[in-house]
Amino acid sequence: MTFHPDLDALFSRIYEQNDLDGLDRPLAVDPLRQPARGARPNSVAIGGGAFGDEGKGRIVDVLCSRFAAAGQTPILVYRWNGGANAGHTVVVGRQKIALHQLPSGALHPGAVGLLGKGMVIHPADLVAELESLRDHPPQIKIDEMAVLALDTHRAYEVALKTTEQGGQGATGRGISPAYADVLYRHAMRMRDLASEDWEVRLGHHYDLYAALLGGLDHELATVNVPALHRAPLPVGARAEFLARLAPYRAQLLPYIDAYGGDDALDVAAWWRGDAPVIFEGAQAVGLDSRFGVYPDITASDPTFGGITGSTEGIVLPHEIAVRAAVIKATYTSSVGTRRLPTMMEAGLAGRIRDDAHEYGATTRRPRDIAHIDLPCLRFFMRVGGASHLILTHLDIAYPELPIKVCTHYLDKQGRRVGYRPDQSYLDGVTPIYRELPSWAGSAVAGVKRLDGLPKAAMQYIAFLCGALAVQPLMVTTGAERDALITWF
Repeated sequence: MTFHPDLDALFSRIYEQNDLDGLDRPLAVDPLRQPARGARPNSVAIGGGAFGDEGKGRIVDVLCSRFAAAGQTPILVYRWNGGANAGHTVVVGRQKIALHQLPSGALHPGAVGLLGKGMVIHPADLVAELESLRDHPPQIKIDEMAVLALDTHRAYEVALKTTEQGGQGATGRGISPAYADVLYRHAMRMRDLASEDWEVRLGHHYDLYAALLGGLDHELATVNVPALHRAPLPVGARAEFLARLAPYRAQLLPYIDAYGGDDALDVAAWWRGDAPVIFEGAQAVGLDSRFGVYPDITASDPTFGGITGSTEGIVLPHEIAVRAAVIKATYTSSVGTRRLPTMMEAGLAGRIRDDAHEYGATTRRPRDIAHIDLPCLRFFMRVGGASHLILTHLDIAYPELPIKVCTHYLDKQGRRVGYRPDQSYLDGVTPIYRELPSWAGSAVAGVKRLDGLPKAAMQYIAFLCGALAVQPLMVTTGAERDALITWF
């Protein structure tokens, strides 16, 4: 797909000349089976293309089913970033299951899930998640180099929230402090939890955080911290902290993947082969610490470049056949303290929030709703490294309301300016919109073929892909698992 910097010309070609650049029919070549030169077949990465909560888990689940239906199993589903702050919802049978640290594809019977080095893992929450899946036990491995996110980190985040403003958008899951430990060179990893002297190592860690919280006028032992499936509890004294970790350690030991071990999952060998590999990301490029709306950012690397770090250089992004960014088709959602230039008026935002169930899977926070922002999304596609686009919620549209798309910004002097990843900068810009013809969401709901889509919906997809310079891969047309159209 060629980038069209002249959006007026793109609009004219699509809406006046009805030239859809061939996007009204399937791709001529299956990008997974016949990828670009230098890319590995049967490899796909699914990442958030905006501000998270785009529906990535469902897409990974569908891809697992597609590979399995073709007899291509086992499938490696590799989670490369984030921790218990993620929330992916999948449907197994008739049961909706919210996953946090487990890759959503790991619930597929033909898949092996790997929690990669780039993750931060909370042992108690992971055990709770596994126990909630007794009827659907996943086959998983945990990279021994994955970082531990502990109650100490959560307590430190609580203390930070009371003393400074930068952490106000945090989920309270201790994600940033756990990643910061890596840079401070005193991270605790899964291999530390698995070691014979784990109590000594984790005891030193506890003492360090007791001192850190003491400097913020907090007593570590008494700070209440959240957990999955239970009420908040105090961290407890050193001995209590270690005693509470002991049973979780015992339950996770069989899953920890030590390099060179008898039961190791060799990612390098898998990558050299031709079995399917799905890389599953958490959060989205709009939360990246370098490219998101600073300071409301996450601590991990949600771009496709994060796969390289997590796999220790085994996989480079351009070697992945499909790098698909997932965004919501007709609007953008956001959770946190960021203020997007294209925020919707309350009435329409509330309507969309209710129709699309826009509440966080992990936190249940209501999400802010904004219009599609092309300068922002173009930036995210470029820095995130996307090759393809997946659109969700195409059925969230109202025929009486045109779809407003921001084409550019003006600064306070009236000059045309682009996107910058900084809240102070974005507070000073004014979005300029183009209104595009809409369609009835009911006419899209459940459609499974391109030729079944309303003309306005197909034109909109072509306009969006042309403006963002990416190929379409999939679009969802409803909440049902099979309400989906693919271009391959």
